[in-house]
Amino acid sequence: MITSDLAKISHNQGSSYGDSSVVNRGVDDVTSVGSSILSSNRNEESGTSYSISSAGQKTYIPLNVPDVSKPTINQCFQSLDQGFIFYKEYGRLGGFDVRKGTEKRDESGIVSIKHYTCSKEGCNDFRSTLDSNLSKVKRRRTGSTRCCCKAKIVLKVNEDREYFVFKFDEVHNHPLVDESGRQFLRSSREMTISSRNFVFDAAKVNIGCSKAYGLMKEMVGGYSNVGATLRDFRNFNRDLKCYVGEGDGQMIIEKFKVLQESSSSFYYAYELDETGHLTKLFWADAICRRNFEVYGDAVSFDATYNMIFAPFTGVDKHEKCVTFAACLLAKEDVTHYKWVFDQFSTCMKHHPVVIVTDQCPTMKIAVSSSLSSKHGFVATKHRLCMWHIMQKFPTKV
Repeated sequence: MITSDLAKISHNQGSSYGDSSVVNRGVDDVTSVGSSILSSNRNEESGTSYSISSAGQKTYIPLNVPDVSKPTINQCFQSLDQGFIFYKEYGRLGGFDVRKGTEKRDESGIVSIKHYTCSKEGCNDFRSTLDSNLSKVKRRRTGSTRCCCKAKIVLKVNEDREYFVFKFDEVHNHPLVDESGRQFLRSSREMTISSRNFVFDAAKVNIGCSKAYGLMKEMVGGYSNVGATLRDFRNFNRDLKCYVGEGDGQMIIEKFKVLQESSSSFYYAYELDETGHLTKLFWADAICRRNFEVYGDAVSFDATYNMIFAPFTGVDKHEKCVTFAACLLAKEDVTHYKWVFDQFSTCMKHHPVVIVTDQCPTMKIAVSSSLSSKHGFVATKHRLCMWHIMQKFPTKV
């Protein structure tokens, strides 16, 4: 189910810092044309041109863009999305990123005017309202470098509810990305379904985005062949976690059902609260239960904090740790601990000789209640962990 929905996640992958200056190859590689040209130098490989006005400012115009991919006045689109896709493709060919700008709606709520601008439109400077000196300007802490670029396209609705190009400004006030760097633009970066599956499979075996990106680079033969950046991998992993966040509890229950159907020795139990949220979960597979039969005389039980994950562990004949069972709990109270110990007794069919825990009052009550002799099993002896005692000893004595 997750794999089939990967294509729906992170439709527009890319960093929020995706301005074209990051991959710019310099001003010296661009060409020089224009009516008010003071200096001229043409380089067709860069695909851009700049002109120097009488005020000494450089303006840049994309070159080598096919006429069919260049917006024209009164050009019509069926929808705003169609117009945005067209302008984004023009920006990819021209060497700059685009983003959605302001809009105006009519009385019926329909967008009548829509602006699509260069990614460098606007500026990062802002005036702090806390400063008494209003003339002092602070710069926002961001990786994006906006320079008030005026390049944009304005779409306006007509009588047929179609959108036509009302205004088109192709002049930029910053260098454009050359041919070799356009693959790193946001409009050129897109994670394929194979890349998304790779990130998803890597996450299942605890491989992070950075290492997954490096492995993907080695598989395809270079960073330029990945088709995305490390930031895209991280954004997709973030969106994936948000996607499964609403149904992660149901996912793990369905997974356990499949495991129990394939192996009758797999045991699991869970409880939900009144809102349907998973609060208690216990499981043990065939290997865990077999380990308990052989090495289950002494059991260590320790609950971690924040996410309360508590494994039942022991030591085998090679003095290596083995796992008997594990659980996830919503709270660390007597009710939750008693439920876990009851499920452990039901699963293993007998009590351990001794159980070692930290000095927790609620756990002490739960052990004496659930692992007692009232269920027909031998009562378990409760001992405190020496490691916890030595850790607390300097502060207590």
